[in-house]
Amino acid sequence: MSTDGAFGYFIERVEVGTELRIEGWAFHNRHGLCGFDVVIDGGQRPPAVHVQRGLDRHDVGLAIGNPLADRSGFVVVAALPLSTSAVVLRLTAGGEEFLVPLMLREGLSLRSWQLACERGPGTVEYRFLTERGLRYAAASPSSLARAREALDRFEPASPERETPRIAPVTIIVPVYGGKPFLTPLVHALIETVEPRHHIVFIDDGNPDRSITAFLIALATSLDHVTLVAKPANEGYLKAVVSGLEVATRLNPDGHVVLLNTDVEVPPGWLERLVGPIERTPRIASTTPFTNAGTICGFPAMPEDNAPFLGAAVQDIDAVFATLKDVAPVEVPTGVGFCMALNRKALRDVGGFDLAAFGRGYGEEVDWCRRAMRHGYVNVAVPNLYVHHKHGGSFTSQEKQSQIAASGAIIRQRYPEFDAEVQDFIRADPLRPLRAAAVIRILGRSDRLRTVLLFDHSGKGGAALFRTKEVARLQAAGRTVLLVRPAAQPVLGMPDGALDVELLHREATVRFPANDLTDVAALAEALPLAEVVVNSLVGYRNPEAVMAFARSLRLERGVPLRLLHHDYFPICPSLNLIDSEDRFCGVPDPERCRSCIPVNAHAHWPGTDDGWSGAFGMELDGTFDMAAYRRVWQGFFDLADRHIVFSRSALGTLRRAFALPDERVRLVPHLVDHLTVTPLPPPPSGPVAGIAVVGGINVAKGSRMLEEVVRLAQAQALPLLFELFGNIDRPIQSPHFRDNGSYTPEELRSRLAQHGCRAIFLPSIWPETYCYILDEVVGLGLPVVVFDIGAPAERLRHCANGLVVPTITPEAALSALRRAVGQSAAALP
Repeated sequence: MSTDGAFGYFIERVEVGTELRIEGWAFHNRHGLCGFDVVIDGGQRPPAVHVQRGLDRHDVGLAIGNPLADRSGFVVVAALPLSTSAVVLRLTAGGEEFLVPLMLREGLSLRSWQLACERGPGTVEYRFLTERGLRYAAASPSSLARAREALDRFEPASPERETPRIAPVTIIVPVYGGKPFLTPLVHALIETVEPRHHIVFIDDGNPDRSITAFLIALATSLDHVTLVAKPANEGYLKAVVSGLEVATRLNPDGHVVLLNTDVEVPPGWLERLVGPIERTPRIASTTPFTNAGTICGFPAMPEDNAPFLGAAVQDIDAVFATLKDVAPVEVPTGVGFCMALNRKALRDVGGFDLAAFGRGYGEEVDWCRRAMRHGYVNVAVPNLYVHHKHGGSFTSQEKQSQIAASGAIIRQRYPEFDAEVQDFIRADPLRPLRAAAVIRILGRSDRLRTVLLFDHSGKGGAALFRTKEVARLQAAGRTVLLVRPAAQPVLGMPDGALDVELLHREATVRFPANDLTDVAALAEALPLAEVVVNSLVGYRNPEAVMAFARSLRLERGVPLRLLHHDYFPICPSLNLIDSEDRFCGVPDPERCRSCIPVNAHAHWPGTDDGWSGAFGMELDGTFDMAAYRRVWQGFFDLADRHIVFSRSALGTLRRAFALPDERVRLVPHLVDHLTVTPLPPPPSGPVAGIAVVGGINVAKGSRMLEEVVRLAQAQALPLLFELFGNIDRPIQSPHFRDNGSYTPEELRSRLAQHGCRAIFLPSIWPETYCYILDEVVGLGLPVVVFDIGAPAERLRHCANGLVVPTITPEAALSALRRAVGQSAAALP
């Protein structure tokens, strides 16, 4: 525990990248939670600072004995100018201030920061491995992180536009094998390349002489096609070098394009590929987006992808071709399957290193890196997409051996290269363009409809259900647009920021730090099948989300489906635990007026100041529960379907809301993530083990469990409570053992290993279902629960179920003693 007078704090993590990120906790012993700011270089404030405070730190609250410190966690993100030499974190509370010296810079490089804070981690973490990583992170305008901004860069339609002319270039196509690819490529080149450009085919000693005959016929028929015929195969790189020699003779001032036979090119590809070099002479090479092109991959990178949706190259490229006002993006190397080379760079740098790279593979990396040392840059072309099928130049076995050999040379010559590639992947400046392109492509398909799914950002049963629901929807041919409150702060994020992911079977793309206006832009671009609300817990303004869903329902006729995993619509204390840590029973709304403002279980984590601005909150600090529920009732009335998971949950909801039977569907969960089989009879012994399973907080019965353990200890009963999971409070007792977390697959064996004779689920709230019950009830051991919620409803019909009618520790202990079949004999 670290304190400086009235301020207690600890800095747990400091990360430097394009921005500074500070994580830790801070608490004032009189004024409570702290405010945060960053000061640089003796008094200046960074250009931008974002603070996320009030994060759960129950461990701190326990350690200092103050429950108000349970939310003392914070994350501070600040823009860090390159010239910064010193950083101070400023803590404020109740008019008091404390300065925490954080970092000092000892040099000019990225990795020269030293920590000045004694109460913190040992070292600074660096997001990027190299200086160039900072450039990659800044390569794409920050506005593209916003979904609507990225979408606006793509024109909604593909208007006929005049193709910009470029000076004559030479296209080099080495040919060895790859016969199935050759005819489609030639047809595409004839259609898309004007005769004033030269095409040089290199017949690299093809053993299939029909390929040779075809290339001879091609060169004979077309004046702008030249054939170089080699009597024997000399390898890809030698073929390229021969092509470059011919290109220099045919067009000594023209730029050069290297093209594999296993690519498909769309209309206008050549002009868009070469255009950036003509406009910016310091560009050495250009590479387009492609399905299989490592760092230039689409829809994901660096892994290979099948062509998105199986669409033709012209259909995918038609979207990329509409991209406007985005400059080429610097990359650590060009990718040789389809790469334009600047003629001036070829003169300055020289050609490919045939002696070092033999039959090929990696030669383009070597050339691009040499060009960088001459002051050139290599770029990806954002407004061009080509297909890359793989397999037109190398056999798979030959490719692997060439990769290994060339990789060793690259690492020896350019030791920084691998780290820069990792930095590029980490920065991923092309991500927002890929994401927006996916949206535009999906928006053109009437058959691929999208489900807009709102959920919380936490874990638990609702999150597990969401994962299964997404899989079900994808199996049915749906795309899912998942919206959640932002889990991590991003510099420049709006208030009430949202994480937005598009989940398609073939790709996952993410738009971080957005708001509802961005979600609206995405929803407008996509054909929506349905809006689903899994949970609105954690949203800064749930009422705004409801209004947005209402507009889609009324204006576009999009069906609305609500899933009821908790009771957040009944009460902001979504588990219905009151300010005295008991189940409230859903009382008359007037009783809620004074409870909610002081209820530590009320969920409104989107606001730093708790309830400020929340609907239902009145100026005098009380809470109008009736007004709160009226908002939800209006939303419920709009829903086409309500999904509940137990009769008891439906009954609890109907204490507060009118839900018409014809719109309600009662659908229990299926625990299909594991197979449950009975345990063998537990061994007898002097001490009976009782398993407690899951994440145990107040609603799940942590205080109840503590009191039951204390009773067992006071009576010296031969009971040992075995926790498998986690708990929000330490229980120090010889009758309690914390076994740590578990996976569902290993629970059965761990309970058998510990010889447990019964299972106790001490939950004191009316759970809407309970996945854990289904994970344990089939094991055959007695399962003890209180008479509340879905677990009690189901256990009444199970032979090994024991429902405790009174929610007290005494009643629970008595039932547990019956469950393990023991007498009241005390421990010796």
